[in-house]
Amino acid sequence: MQMSKIYVKYTLSFILLVLCQIFLFDKINLWNIVTPMVYISFIFSLPYQTPSWLVILLGFLMGLTVDFFTGVLGIHALATLIIAFIRPLVIYMIPLRVEREEHLYPILYDMKFVWYMQYAFLLTLIHHLVFFFIDIASFHNFLRTLIVVLANTGFTVVCIFIIQILFYKTSKRY
Repeated sequence: MQMSKIYVKYTLSFILLVLCQIFLFDKINLWNIVTPMVYISFIFSLPYQTPSWLVILLGFLMGLTVDFFTGVLGIHALATLIIAFIRPLVIYMIPLRVEREEHLYPILYDMKFVWYMQYAFLLTLIHHLVFFFIDIASFHNFLRTLIVVLANTGFTVVCIFIIQILFYKTSKRY
């Protein structure tokens, strides 16, 4: 794929995920506990070859953009920055059944269900642990906060899975 097409694709993905997060997913509030944060799937889908510094920068910018539009002061930016930073570790921590090749991306269709779900679950769980414990700024209600983290993680991963099925195709078709 030409470089200009790659930039356009990821720029559009960035914008669409931010807009969907702000105007759709932030409006979902199940049981006054669960609000999916699907914007983080942008970091998940970046190609393996993306330099770490760029993943971290894009993660920070994505989180900062969501913070700006939601009125949250830096919590999205910090949580997204952390998952962008540890993404390479998570990628190499999960065993693969296929070779990591240049034409493959860390998306559901390329990496298969089990690998992708482990990948998405771990990064989402870490993001949500950071986000919710910083948001509450206390370990006073640790168990309640942990339940909120797990409920949000589960629902967010399901939403990301649906997005992967609907909008991502194998990288060979890009």
